[in-house]
Amino acid sequence: MIKLPFFKKKKKPEKTPLQPSKEIILKSKPIRNPLVEWKKYESGEIALIVKMKDTWMTKLFKVSKQRKIILDTVGSFVWELCDGNHTIEDIINELCKKYKLRPREAEVSLITYLNMLAQRRLVAFIIPKQAKT
Repeated sequence: MIKLPFFKKKKKPEKTPLQPSKEIILKSKPIRNPLVEWKKYESGEIALIVKMKDTWMTKLFKVSKQRKIILDTVGSFVWELCDGNHTIEDIINELCKKYKLRPREAEVSLITYLNMLAQRRLVAFIIPKQAKT
């Protein structure tokens, strides 16, 4: 079989997202998605209630229109500090105090956790003004 080159789609170069500096990351403030409902249990755990989109699959299989995510005590502690007032650096310091972690250990764990929450659109970040210019 002969392949004709003019029927091939041209590959677009992949765009690499801009990576903010460590300083900007530490000064940014995580904020909870206001569309996500949550409640705190006596045990200290927090349950996030995420509303699901109505699709033909959810209607066909009668799937629940909301998903519940239970955060452990450390995750709940971080969730409460994601109020738009605390910087990531502040949260790292609080984690070090409360759970007796080394700063580097707390930083890596927290940034990984916040990235996971951001990918699920549960949190967003307020970037400091000097970083926007």
